[in-house]
Amino acid sequence: MLGKCLCGDVQFSSEIRTDPFKIYQCHCSLCKKQSGSSSNSATIIEASHFRWLKHDTIKNWQKNTGFSSHFCTNCGCPVPNSFADKYYWIPVGLLEFDRNLVAVEVVANFCLSSKSSWHSIDTESNNFDTLPDFKAILQFLS
Repeated sequence: MLGKCLCGDVQFSSEIRTDPFKIYQCHCSLCKKQSGSSSNSATIIEASHFRWLKHDTIKNWQKNTGFSSHFCTNCGCPVPNSFADKYYWIPVGLLEFDRNLVAVEVVANFCLSSKSSWHSIDTESNNFDTLPDFKAILQFLS
């Protein structure tokens, strides 16, 4: 799948190997502020399945807790970032695909103790009041 920020200055390709395409939503206060919405919809893939096509305008900001936010300096969109030298976090709103041909499944919701009151949660998903262990997150997405 191809992905790009709002202005197109950041572009990437990612190989998603699940059917349906599995994503999660995080409802923590950091993700809500980063996305400007009630949650942050994202997925995580192995670094070997990710390739930058264009990424000269990326800047990052990091809290003292380790949380980091990577974004396009031109349009401000959150953009993929690597971590642990093995994975890429991808905000799924940047991906361009035919939603009529690709099924998407929200497999987990995290940090529901911080959920916005107006946001409805799919009870079929794996739902957590806090952030689960990283290995569990990867398992949900595989």
